[in-house]
Amino acid sequence: MRLMQIILLLVLPYSVAAKQPDESQLNPSIVVEEFLTVFNSNDVETITKYVDEHFAQQSLNRWQGSGRERYIGYITNMANLHKELKLESIKHDQQGQILRVTSHVHSNATGLNYDSVISFDQHHKITNWYLSLNETFELADEIVTELKVTQAIQKLTEKLAKNGVFSGTVLFAKDDKVLFTKAYGLASRRYDVKNNLTTKFQIGSMNKMFTSVGIMQLIEANKLSLDDKLTQYMDRNYFGVGDFDSITIEQLLTHTSGLGDIVGFEAKQSQIRSLQDSLPLYKNTPLNFKPGSQWQYSSTGMRMLGHVIESVSKQDYYAFIQQHIYQKAGMTDSGSFDLDVPIKNTARNYWYSFETNAITENLMKQAVKGGPAGGGYSTVGDLHRFALSLINHQLLNAELTSQATSAKPELHSPRYGYGFSVRGDKGNQIIGHNGAHLGMSAQLNIYRDKGYILAVLGNSADAAEPIVLATNSLMKQL
Repeated sequence: MRLMQIILLLVLPYSVAAKQPDESQLNPSIVVEEFLTVFNSNDVETITKYVDEHFAQQSLNRWQGSGRERYIGYITNMANLHKELKLESIKHDQQGQILRVTSHVHSNATGLNYDSVISFDQHHKITNWYLSLNETFELADEIVTELKVTQAIQKLTEKLAKNGVFSGTVLFAKDDKVLFTKAYGLASRRYDVKNNLTTKFQIGSMNKMFTSVGIMQLIEANKLSLDDKLTQYMDRNYFGVGDFDSITIEQLLTHTSGLGDIVGFEAKQSQIRSLQDSLPLYKNTPLNFKPGSQWQYSSTGMRMLGHVIESVSKQDYYAFIQQHIYQKAGMTDSGSFDLDVPIKNTARNYWYSFETNAITENLMKQAVKGGPAGGGYSTVGDLHRFALSLINHQLLNAELTSQATSAKPELHSPRYGYGFSVRGDKGNQIIGHNGAHLGMSAQLNIYRDKGYILAVLGNSADAAEPIVLATNSLMKQL
């Protein structure tokens, strides 16, 4: 899903401005104090003025001229989320012409520690700012047990919900035994409807797992091969100039195809309800590098796999996933729903919009229907069932399950398999996927070596992150 990448893009290294660009070097302490004063004001006018005065013009012009609005919106969303950041320490480092100032801060709302990172160019103008969670979540207990880990996850989640940081649902399980699950916050702020454990949340890019499993099922049925070319299943005339003919199914699965963003997709996304509707847009899709030569996250590549599924199976993509993934796994509350159809028990997503100067539903900032790369809906219970079906080889045989959920460093994909992220350390490997978009965050983590499963679905900005990172840290101790 294209829009899902907004937050990911915001954490790329950029920079900050000083009032006297050509004078002496920046004083990191003064810069940080000034920024935190603006941040803690929680006032959009103050934040807007700061961005206009201190951010580099090239940063404000990013994303086809929407950089200014996105930075103002991102900073304001973070200010609304954290309420206040308290400075603990500062460090800085010079990387070529870029100065990075990192301040260790404490969030009043979450009670957690973060790194606030500001990057400056050679003219002392800000090119980027972002927050990164910096917390170890160490248990003081000498003996760490499953019960203590579960209680720690529950305690953190309750605290975040009480402080208005987390709205959504959480499930933590050992194999098929649910250890903790609960719903918090509102599914609809418009109508004061509470979230519940069967509330359907948007899952962002987690759809990529389902698409990839569908492809692997076709491989298992000997209807497809990893070495097959994309253009065996899609007419070459849909694409423009470039080496599209050499793109393989395996490269699409591992994000090594080189496919860039679909030009014009966002402008047309309210009209795209089927994969066929997007075919005319592919002509200007760029190849950012030679296929197979490097890794770059590509929602476009996953969308192409949806076309491959339709071509090989002779079945509509959505019908295929429903039959071969959702039904097999018992996922009765999952699907890619048309946003303008009143599907029962679905959560709205909320973020601070610069355009409205208010907490806003994200309906106008996404595709009308999810697809192979993201935008579908699910519940924590359904994600738990999917995880169990996957690891118990009910969706794929053992060999193909292992292939899909193993990293591919030999293919320039050291932290990604076939549609699954692969993280963690030896003995504590984590497979799954995240999802992120304006006003929503989601994560499925399968702790393969230890047999635990975590599913978090949130309908507020960055809602899942503290719970996911805390669980990852706690699992290392278990």
